[in-house]
Amino acid sequence: MNNFKNLLIATLTGLLALSLFTQPAQSATKTYDAVKLAEYVACLADQNGGGNSFGPYLLELCRKYKP
Repeated sequence: MNNFKNLLIATLTGLLALSLFTQPAQSATKTYDAVKLAEYVACLADQNGGGNSFGPYLLELCRKYKP
């Protein structure tokens, strides 16, 4: 019975340590959905038409795709 208690305590301690060290960092960079990002870039490219104009109007048109 004593060995069982020690094994249980060791297992719970290991799980606690694992949970403490596997938490995501507070300062982790934001990850974006690759599909939404690709749609946003495609929208900007299509709306721009290869021109040099890039401004608030273009950003407003593609706002629904922004990640």
